[in-house]
Amino acid sequence: MTRTVPVSCPMDCFDLCRFLVRVDGNRIMEIKGDPNHPLTRGTICHKGRNLVTRHHHPDRLTYPMIRRKSGFVQTTYDEVLDRVADSLTAIHETDGPAGVLNYASDGYGGVKSRIQSIFFNCLGGDTRFTGSLCWAAGIAAQTFDFGDVRGHLPEDVANSDLVIVWGRNPKATSLHFYTLLKQAEKNGTRIVVIDPIQSDTAKSLGTHVGLKPGTDAALALSMAHVTVTENRYDRLFVQDHILGFDRFCQYLDRFDPETASRITGVSPDTIRKLAREYAAAKAPGIWMGYGMQRYANGGNSVRSIDALAAVCGHVGKPGTGANYAAKSLAPLLNRPEKNSRIHVTASRTFPAPMLGHFLQTVDNPSIAAAFVAGGNPLNQSPDLNAAVRGFQRIAFKVVFDHFMTDTARHADLVLPAATVFEQEDLFATSMYSHVLNYSKKAVDPPDTLMPETDFFLALAKHMGIDTLGFASSREYLAQCAAPLLERLEKDPDTDLDSLSGEYLRIPGHDIPWADKRFATPSQKIEIFSNTAEAAGHSPLPCFINPSQGEDRFPLRLLTCKTQRSMHSQAFVFEDREPVVSVNRKTAQDLGITGLEKVRISNRQGELTARLILDEAVCDSTAFMHQGWWHKSGAVNFLTHAGLSDMGEQAAFYDTFCTLSTPPGARSGSGKEKENSP
Repeated sequence: MTRTVPVSCPMDCFDLCRFLVRVDGNRIMEIKGDPNHPLTRGTICHKGRNLVTRHHHPDRLTYPMIRRKSGFVQTTYDEVLDRVADSLTAIHETDGPAGVLNYASDGYGGVKSRIQSIFFNCLGGDTRFTGSLCWAAGIAAQTFDFGDVRGHLPEDVANSDLVIVWGRNPKATSLHFYTLLKQAEKNGTRIVVIDPIQSDTAKSLGTHVGLKPGTDAALALSMAHVTVTENRYDRLFVQDHILGFDRFCQYLDRFDPETASRITGVSPDTIRKLAREYAAAKAPGIWMGYGMQRYANGGNSVRSIDALAAVCGHVGKPGTGANYAAKSLAPLLNRPEKNSRIHVTASRTFPAPMLGHFLQTVDNPSIAAAFVAGGNPLNQSPDLNAAVRGFQRIAFKVVFDHFMTDTARHADLVLPAATVFEQEDLFATSMYSHVLNYSKKAVDPPDTLMPETDFFLALAKHMGIDTLGFASSREYLAQCAAPLLERLEKDPDTDLDSLSGEYLRIPGHDIPWADKRFATPSQKIEIFSNTAEAAGHSPLPCFINPSQGEDRFPLRLLTCKTQRSMHSQAFVFEDREPVVSVNRKTAQDLGITGLEKVRISNRQGELTARLILDEAVCDSTAFMHQGWWHKSGAVNFLTHAGLSDMGEQAAFYDTFCTLSTPPGARSGSGKEKENSP
């Protein structure tokens, strides 16, 4: 019998689509977008459509696998449960809870992704990472400035007369927002794209303002300088809603347009024009991406943009805002995890970008076991050589995944993960979609596969742990949903199935800060933040000179997201070598214009890549998409393991390299830009 089932996209994405999945028996026949979704309106991207291919792929893991001397072989869950329980019991007796690394990430976006952390909380604790490989510097920045991280509903760009897309490439990473921008432009909204790279978005929308990588703060501060010195700022808003304006103005004296031009490469006239246009607009919105904060100065870049929006009074009104992320629903969906924290007796943390260094140096206790779910850290972590060496030191490693990933290949137990089609779940994104997706189970998983939630319920029972707080997957989801239902004044015992026809969102969150009551200690926008100062940061947003290369490694390496893959996921089917792009001038300076392939090298490592000449790339910069697997040449073998100025964010873009002729290289004419996965 054929039926149609609503299923959420599980990826850690801005848009959070929901699908209508046509099922015949126990097989998925068709997937299409839900036309009733308030944001995506029936359109889904290639990554979403590819989920069906992944689900049915013959290489997908459907049995638990154990490493023997001969390699990986199939095993049973009885053996897995015995071995995991025995290992954890022994480690707790010798090292305590901190001897276990709990690496749970966001490769799967449902609330069930928290089950591993809940289990280890109830077991007494663990070692886990803080910070992020993704967005943490900007989150910390906006928390200092506004007290919380909130963003406008994407459709609000229709109310803007000016939109600044700052360090963001929605044509590649946010299909539906790009569509909204195109419609806004058609209706008369002016769009400016600020980006070191002339991205696909910059080529397609409005005006591109190219600046040197890592200089976003200097540009924002100079725009604020023009706004203040020309008396274009919002005096009443500053008086009533900003803390630290006078001290901020003193700091702005350093950033006149001529000075800022030498830093950013943006002409003084362009800086003045953009500042005046932004200040004078009735409803200008700034929409930031995450690339700008993947530098050592990244948090201050976001704080500087926040301050620019604040002094112009462009906060809390339709069409405006300094939009970075939108933590609307997600904080209300984690009650079971919060409750489980009372059982923690010992814990330890480390910054996520420093995984390799941590694993190679940690002691008292060392890491005796690692559990990895929802992530591929031996692909996504910076300085992969260090991360791999550190991971190899761990005696017992368990990885959940759909495929034998770069991380799974180093494990002792590889447990097959259920796909989103094989389990019900609740999904919310903190990027910018404000709606809840209830996702129904469309098909049964293979008999040989135990979904992660069921596995940890079984493991808890096997080990005599009765403190999880729920006895079934369904009960867990109901507990997760209850706080949101209470907030919306709905019955917290509402049957989850009734949510399949709804898209819940919180009234009042569509236009954040409309009441001008900010979540900071002063209830104002804190351009001068005592909280930041107490945390060891500058109380004011400031410009920190970006790192520079050296004679041996003169090129900054930007490793950005590709349109066709969520991080490393789609590269499972890719066997080609990666692509590196430079402009013709950079290639000529290095003497590599006639090569088809080049060697990319730096202090961390080296790899071979196909060379593309692309004038969209700025000078002295090499551009690569991240996500390529080890079999092709993972770009994170090159990236530097550094931290941002706040938030413990990975400073991926402070990596420098050079390009040279690889052994046996063939000459060629240099290809033009091509699509990659």
